[in-house]
Amino acid sequence: MGDVVGLIQIMPTEVLDDSKLNQLMDDIKAIVKPPAKIGNIQIKNVAFGLRGINLTVVIPDKAGQGGFDPIAEEISKMDLIESAEVTDVGLL
Repeated sequence: MGDVVGLIQIMPTEVLDDSKLNQLMDDIKAIVKPPAKIGNIQIKNVAFGLRGINLTVVIPDKAGQGGFDPIAEEISKMDLIESAEVTDVGLL
């Protein structure tokens, strides 16, 4: 068995300045706990100053891990987060 990679697209509730966006990314990184690992985290321009975050998470391909949905659900409960959605999943 290998690893599974998932893309979680995160949208904030409002336009955030760089310091708030960086703090938000640090808070998101704290949510991803072993055995899950962050593969990549990128800021993406959406429209009219609104920027989203693309989070790539890698987890072992083992039964009972829960997948990516629990991580997205935890992120969506955070302050300043409008939504966190798993948009792509694949094997490494």
